[in-house]
Amino acid sequence: MPPLDIYTLAAFTCAFGATDAFLSVNFKHNIQRKLNLVTPALVNSYQLDPPDNRFIKVFDGDYSSAICEEVVKAAADAIKLKGSFSLCIPGGSVVTALKGLPEGPEYSKWHIFFANERIGEEKCYEGALNAFARAKGIPQSHVHKVGRGAPDEVAYYYEKLLRFHPSIDNKGSMPSVDLILLGTGDDGHCGSLYPNSEQIKAYGNGKAVLGISEGDKKSIAVSMDFMCAAKLAVVSAASKVRAKMVARALQDLMDENQLQTLTHGAGKANNKYDCPAGMVFAKETVWLTDTESIAQFNRYFKRPVTAA
Repeated sequence: MPPLDIYTLAAFTCAFGATDAFLSVNFKHNIQRKLNLVTPALVNSYQLDPPDNRFIKVFDGDYSSAICEEVVKAAADAIKLKGSFSLCIPGGSVVTALKGLPEGPEYSKWHIFFANERIGEEKCYEGALNAFARAKGIPQSHVHKVGRGAPDEVAYYYEKLLRFHPSIDNKGSMPSVDLILLGTGDDGHCGSLYPNSEQIKAYGNGKAVLGISEGDKKSIAVSMDFMCAAKLAVVSAASKVRAKMVARALQDLMDENQLQTLTHGAGKANNKYDCPAGMVFAKETVWLTDTESIAQFNRYFKRPVTAA
């Protein structure tokens, strides 16, 4: 009998359930995970101490399905409350995860806005249409693309849209979307707000959208003020390359010695601009991490990874 390849073993395992005498439980589980037949486990969740109050969820592997769950729940709550749902999204892997959105939600009541966009390229807009909006029947008129022109002018008109759109709460001084999804980089950036940049230092100036003109880069980005005004912010940070950033972003709980050790002497506790991701404090903020990205935070604060 010729040796069985992984696909034959996978088919056998999934269709018939191989016994432990034939395949170990771990081997079967690994095959199923490679074929996306099991959901990575939530291995830990906790809320940071007041006045921080951010929620941390730790997964054993890819957590795309968890991103979808956060979105679906926020949408259901918003639609029940006011008849519509406002979602602000970036580009990249966070949006790709939304391909996994289920059937069932009232997608016709969703409105999609963008946390950043290169002017004239419409990559985030097209990414949203291709990843989930078309497939789920979100009206194209509900996917609010960024205009064209000079960055400051485009930013002005996109902010005007945010400030007057009926799906967005504008009772306060800053537009408040129901949910903003944010990806992060290992340098601490989120959205298009980079460490020590002019845009992150604009925090507190009251603008919701910022124009960016840096050489050939012409774009807009929502401000940190806008991010923090959201009813819910979900911040995604996966893999070991983000481990130092995650610990730094949660540095409000660190003393100076811990911070200096983490950053090899480069960090300063009073420089909030060096890690924009750590500045996101929405009305409710949830960090989605994995066991690799949370590792240094766990080491400093002795957070055991246990069943949630």
